[in-house]
Amino acid sequence: MGETEGLPRRVAWRQHGTPSDPRAHIIAAASRCLAAVGLERTSLTAIANESGVSRQTIYNYFATRDEIIVEALEKEAAEASERIMAVARNNATAAGYVVELLVSAYSEFKRNPAISPVIAVLEGPAARARVLTPDVVATVRHFLEPILSYLPDRGSQLDEMTETYMRFLLSLLTFESAATRSQDSLRSYLHRVLVPALGLPADPV
Repeated sequence: MGETEGLPRRVAWRQHGTPSDPRAHIIAAASRCLAAVGLERTSLTAIANESGVSRQTIYNYFATRDEIIVEALEKEAAEASERIMAVARNNATAAGYVVELLVSAYSEFKRNPAISPVIAVLEGPAARARVLTPDVVATVRHFLEPILSYLPDRGSQLDEMTETYMRFLLSLLTFESAATRSQDSLRSYLHRVLVPALGLPADPV
């Protein structure tokens, strides 16, 4: 008798068989781990246990733990972006739009445990330097484009406004101050400082 004969066959997926989209299943498990235990403790073993799959099976779909983490963060960020845009669009002015865009983005990063690990990463100088690359600015520009529905003549200024917006968000995420103690104080600060910095007309008092 062979030494493995009679032993139970190892099943790669322990729950309900192989999912229809194994990569998405693993990424969703990683998101739950990030929310539950944070970035540092989201190990490959933790992701495997949450997925109901062996570590070796995960390697069939991903090369490294970091690859899974990046995709999980991107997925959570994309979903958060939809919520942020929905809130910001409920404003009648360009100033109101951009203020709510930043307030909502700040709140998502601070309160959503699946994407809040990004804040710790951004505190490193190397990561901060990568945030303002042309590719990243071009991606974030999409969120500022609705300003043109209020002020159609500002198209030539949009890249500069996007970079200014990103600098404000990065600073607020990595440096706590009196301005960030509440959403009302943050809104007030942004109307006083961000709106003129972007060259937008102030809302009527």
